[in-house]
Amino acid sequence: MSGLSVQTKANTNTSSSTSSNVNQPLDKNSFLKLLIAQLTNQDPTSPMDSAQFVSQMATFTTLEQTQNMSSAIDKLVASQSNQSLSEQAAMIGKKINWDETVTGSDGNTGTKSYSGVIQAVSLKDGSLSFQTDDGSQVDPSSVTGISQGGEAEQSV
Repeated sequence: MSGLSVQTKANTNTSSSTSSNVNQPLDKNSFLKLLIAQLTNQDPTSPMDSAQFVSQMATFTTLEQTQNMSSAIDKLVASQSNQSLSEQAAMIGKKINWDETVTGSDGNTGTKSYSGVIQAVSLKDGSLSFQTDDGSQVDPSSVTGISQGGEAEQSV
């Protein structure tokens, strides 16, 4: 009986340590280590089926290509954000008009119009914003008009 309880305890410990690693993502290095361990520990009298081996290698290749593509997309997004920031820098010194939704003391909401001159353009967490001469942070999507100094307003 005591041998049985020791075996049960060993199985319990093994399953708990396995379950703690289940949530970790399988990257290409982990997959390759797993494949090497499988090949190293296989029974020499009954080697792995070649179709199964080809299938695992195809899965490894797909995983590697997916990770490379993800990395390339991340670089592209960062590049686009920097390009957008550079383009918006041309707005510095321009007068803008923008609308914001405000809630009054009575609980009613309404739209209030503001204007200011852009002093800086910033990019934070992938979002652009304009900083005006009065210190306001303005989302470019809320801009309703742009003008150069005293020139006529251009509606956006």
